[in-house]
Amino acid sequence: MNRRVVQLDALMAEAEKQAEHTVGIVRMVVSLALAVVFVFAVMTVAPREETVLERQLFTAAATMLGYFLLGLASVVIVRTGHYRPWRAWAAATGDGVFIVVSVWLGLVNTALPANYMLLIPSMWLVPVAISFGALRFNPALQAYLMALLVAGFVLIAFVDVWDYELAGPPPESANLFLALPPNAMRLAMVCLAGVVLVIAGIRSRALLARAITETWRGANLTRYLPGEVADRLAETGLDALRRGKRQDVAILFTDIRGFTPLSEAMTPEEISAFLTEFRHRVSAAVADCGGVIDKFIGDAVLVVFGIRDPSDRDAAAAIRCADLLVKEMEEWSEERERSGDPAVRIGVGLHRGEAFLGAIGDETRLEYTVLGDTVNVAARLEELTKETEWPILASKQLLDQAGVDLAAWNAIDTTSLRGRHEQIEIFGSKNLDTTPRAS
Repeated sequence: MNRRVVQLDALMAEAEKQAEHTVGIVRMVVSLALAVVFVFAVMTVAPREETVLERQLFTAAATMLGYFLLGLASVVIVRTGHYRPWRAWAAATGDGVFIVVSVWLGLVNTALPANYMLLIPSMWLVPVAISFGALRFNPALQAYLMALLVAGFVLIAFVDVWDYELAGPPPESANLFLALPPNAMRLAMVCLAGVVLVIAGIRSRALLARAITETWRGANLTRYLPGEVADRLAETGLDALRRGKRQDVAILFTDIRGFTPLSEAMTPEEISAFLTEFRHRVSAAVADCGGVIDKFIGDAVLVVFGIRDPSDRDAAAAIRCADLLVKEMEEWSEERERSGDPAVRIGVGLHRGEAFLGAIGDETRLEYTVLGDTVNVAARLEELTKETEWPILASKQLLDQAGVDLAAWNAIDTTSLRGRHEQIEIFGSKNLDTTPRAS
């Protein structure tokens, strides 16, 4: 069986279990509420010397107590971990049988014929009972309870199991409302109410299943996406994310200097711990500056600024992030050197310009990507840090957008980048001044 179907069935079963717990509590609340009404609205005005009324009051009290105990049993079964799916059907059967028997006993105690069953107070537990199905997310169970109630009332109406007569004839006007036609209409209304609630149960269950499925689908789609991109997926949908768009962004590309020889002295477990710590520190710095990590590539990191709301502030944020990364690595190196481990150095390349932002892949593996010359230039600038004394290299385009003082930067004597014919002005710095020039 499909693993997702099994998981969905398990979640549905859990929802039904919690619903049965809720239904049990509702049963107890309804019983207690009826008991309060019974005491203050019935007992205080009931005649003391009336045998029929005494039997009816006893039946009513037993009904409320029994209904309370049925609810308590459901709660206890769920809370003690003894709930099984079949117990919900047993509880529904208990609801139906309980109400039908209570109505029948009410008729017997009062010596009323079957067409008077709607006068019995227990009859009005019917809407409550069939409403429980809407809480259970189980339309089949709800339809079963409705059928059980209707069958019970039809049995009472058409099977003559007692022979009682009224003490006196009822008023003619009462017969108009208690005759077979209006009672048949009332029974039809109960059936229609049950049908409506069954439909509501079907829709509720379908909506619950759809919500679970969509949650799984969304979680699967966003599993490999940055947070801001995942938010966009929820807003625009997967198709729009796949089509992508062009926009100006600031790109930061960083890499660990000499990672290969550094890793040669480590065990695989040590490499894993090292990269985990590196990525943790990078993630913290990027988050502090408002950037988005597009991807980790081994010991390299591609960071984008301006995915959601591109602005001139993106370049300044990229510079600040580069500064934080260099300082973070210096602090980490000091900690490592005190433990006898080699230092960690990084190179950072910064550039801004137009890039294509979009998603590739299907629902089983979706990857967000940033493509274009802007990304390539940032990567080439990061590579160039290996040949220069500067840990951070930035293009003039990015520095101009950031509004920093170029006097705090040093022009790099280079005419072009590897694999690129167009010349680009490059600046390097160790101590960055990210304060924009006064406008």
